[in-house]
Amino acid sequence: MRRFAACLVVFAVLAGCGQRETLRVGFLAGLSGGVADLGEAGRNGAQIAVEEVNRAGGIDGRPVELVVRDDAQTPEKAIAATNELVALGVEAIVGPMTSAMAEVVLPLAQRAGVVLVSPTVTARKFFGQDDNLFLISSSTQDEARLSARFHFKESGMHRVAAIYDLKNLAYTESWLREFTVAFQELGGDVLPFAYESTPDAKFGTIVRQVLNKRPDGILLITSAVDAARLAQKIRERNPQVLLIASQWATTERLIELGGSAVEGMVLHNSFDRDSKAEGMQRLRSVYAERFQREPGFAGVAAYDATRAVLAALTRRHGGETLRDALLTRGPFPGAEENISFDRFGDSRRVQHIAVVRDGQFITVR
Repeated sequence: MRRFAACLVVFAVLAGCGQRETLRVGFLAGLSGGVADLGEAGRNGAQIAVEEVNRAGGIDGRPVELVVRDDAQTPEKAIAATNELVALGVEAIVGPMTSAMAEVVLPLAQRAGVVLVSPTVTARKFFGQDDNLFLISSSTQDEARLSARFHFKESGMHRVAAIYDLKNLAYTESWLREFTVAFQELGGDVLPFAYESTPDAKFGTIVRQVLNKRPDGILLITSAVDAARLAQKIRERNPQVLLIASQWATTERLIELGGSAVEGMVLHNSFDRDSKAEGMQRLRSVYAERFQREPGFAGVAAYDATRAVLAALTRRHGGETLRDALLTRGPFPGAEENISFDRFGDSRRVQHIAVVRDGQFITVR
């Protein structure tokens, strides 16, 4: 009996050795409401990255689980979702996807010692900070100043009306400020118009006020959903005025909802949709087959953010923290280009200009 009991113990130990504990990575984004397109694309890109790693054997033999939570773009839900992820013991959180939510959840992550790797947060205030927030995309300074120079010199705009959303003020105000500084340095004029995104926002009234100022062009620093609605109202009154937008609007929902009203709109973009890079081609193919659409900037950036997290977890040594591994074990593989973080956890991407042409985003620079 003693020999039999000893065998049972050995069998149990061996069985336990074959079952490696799951490694959890959190994902936090707005998956409901007006910015759900951003969150859904991000979640899809992150899921593809996790599945690739799991097919290759996981991390040190441990399968990876992506634990998804919806921040609903509200402080209350973002706080609750972050606390849930921390309680579940996630190794890192990929997200949030907007600067407004980063303001809310960063203090929580900082206190808990959890790393945030945001695919799409770009507000200037988050860069150059010694904290737990890692940034995949370039700052609004890089984005907005490129856009200002391009449109002043190549689109012929000298007087621009800028419509910006107060619901994501950390981002929209930063983008507006950087665009305005660069545009005014060239001799242009920027007229700001603020609104708050709600289901019953009076877009007709906003558009009437904007067009009364007779701008050469209208800049939309809004979500894709609001940009589509605004474009339709603008085109009803003025079919000729030039429309431009920040990267926030550059999702597939803009074209789906905007239709002919967004044809010719020029937008900022953080990746080359025509890239021939092998990783980008593979991601676009897998994403399109799985979700029947393009990944867009949010899907690509979230894929890259998740790949960086998983690569850092693989490469870290001994008791090294994930934060230290992200800072020192790069560069990390991305779909189009490698990702390297500076000492503040910031990175930079090559910036591009795209135009909506025949119902597609076409890279023009």
